[in-house]
Amino acid sequence: MYKLLIVEDEPLIRAGLQHYFDWTALGVTTIVEAENGKEGCLTALHEQPDLIITDIRMPEMDGLQMIEHIRATRPDTLFIILTGFNDFEYAQKAIRLGGVHAFLLKPLEYEESFSTIQSCMSTLKQRRNEQLLRTNLEQQANENQSFKSNHLVKFLLEDEHAAWEEGVSQQLSDFRSKTIMYQPFVVTWLPPNATQTYERKEFRQRAERIIQSALDTMYDSSIPSHLFLYIDRTKCYAIALMDDRTSSYKADHVSLPTYDSCFFIAIGKSTTDSSQLTQLLRQTDQALYQRYYHVNRQLFLPNETNETHTRVKDTRLLLEEADRNRLISGLESGNKSDIELLMHRLATDLRTHMPHTSLDRGFAFIQEIISTTIRFAHRNGIPVEGVYSEKLIKLTCVDDFPTLDALFSWLAAWMVQVSEMYRDEFSSTNHQDVLIFEHIEAYIKEHIDQDITLQMVADRFFYNPSYLSRIFKRKLDKNYMRFVTEIRIHYAQECLKKPEYLVTDVCTMCGYKSYKHFVKTFRSITNMTPTDYRKKWGW
Repeated sequence: MYKLLIVEDEPLIRAGLQHYFDWTALGVTTIVEAENGKEGCLTALHEQPDLIITDIRMPEMDGLQMIEHIRATRPDTLFIILTGFNDFEYAQKAIRLGGVHAFLLKPLEYEESFSTIQSCMSTLKQRRNEQLLRTNLEQQANENQSFKSNHLVKFLLEDEHAAWEEGVSQQLSDFRSKTIMYQPFVVTWLPPNATQTYERKEFRQRAERIIQSALDTMYDSSIPSHLFLYIDRTKCYAIALMDDRTSSYKADHVSLPTYDSCFFIAIGKSTTDSSQLTQLLRQTDQALYQRYYHVNRQLFLPNETNETHTRVKDTRLLLEEADRNRLISGLESGNKSDIELLMHRLATDLRTHMPHTSLDRGFAFIQEIISTTIRFAHRNGIPVEGVYSEKLIKLTCVDDFPTLDALFSWLAAWMVQVSEMYRDEFSSTNHQDVLIFEHIEAYIKEHIDQDITLQMVADRFFYNPSYLSRIFKRKLDKNYMRFVTEIRIHYAQECLKKPEYLVTDVCTMCGYKSYKHFVKTFRSITNMTPTDYRKKWGW
């Protein structure tokens, strides 16, 4: 669908043009206007129209000057000059010089004018199809390269060295050196706000820029011949391949620019022996957990990790019996403050011990806290699947937080929920399951313009996603997607009552990336299009 901008200093002519043709049938869904060339420039910059119909003689800036300004930033926009007999030769000259597709002669004759507009719309459609074809071809090429890159690094993480060697050997024909140096990296993205989401493509691009910046700092040659990346949830694993003649860096002299505070990067040890890569990549990954005891840092190196704990006395890390009893007491009483204070102190204890013990012992300490809570739920008849997510059982939650305090605050919130279920004497007829829908609805409304998946909701409210899905079906007789769709469309209906919002704006505000999909979904719920719904309110 297309957007039209009408630039004309006469209000009656602007209004007349909006109703002179059936613009919807021509494919124009949005019409905006401006009363002079200067305003036209600003409107075009903001609205990004596909087609502009403009008068020539206007105050402040004439039409041709405006066209010259707009074409610098909108080369694909089509221009039609609206002209009278006195400016006819002027308009023809503008067309010959380029930049103007056609003209409409005042006073307008419908058939002739309609034919001109149809020609312009055909040109726009052809250009869009060509652009879409180019974009698809470029995307396909990039996806093919990303697919190969992803799988090669994934082979290393799965310890399939032979598959890595075979895949890489096919892409190294341009290397001048027979010996290749491999440099591992791991980058993770951990925003303080757990509800903040990112597109996988955007994360990959930002991680790649961070790695490239690191390489530019670390090596004289600055640009690697090949960079392979693999995205797994919030982590980007990467291997840079360079000629062995590249001057290597000294780990203790690395200096990197300040990155986005949500990003953390671990730089592994380089090697010319590809058989070491799996181990080095895993060590690099483990180095990221240093953020739990090295506060306000974003760059980590494996040789600083607590793998050296074997050379010092290993501090055993256990959940003391007194703390276990305090935890159970907090779960029984439901005192939120007590639970939060206990978890804050346990986080402080763990942060103190982690530099002097193995990561496994540190994570076992966290797992013991989780297990104590789950055993409490089990003993008191609370269905375990209703109070945990897979991230808790598999301990993958340790990958999701920038600091130890953030992780333990999340665990404390989970424990408070378990305590509430215990004190409500949880049963199949209890109102707890019903109340969760109100919380989920509020959460979705708060992030209505984002893609909120069932997994994200389950993680947010500490449910197993399969269990949560069954609750939706049993209690509401609808699945999660239908639940979200109805919330989005109801919000869209409220927005469409407000004339200051364009229909396309409402589409984006409700979290739909495709306007066509938005219209189809809106019709399926309300039995009318968004435009028809808006007309009911006189807009």
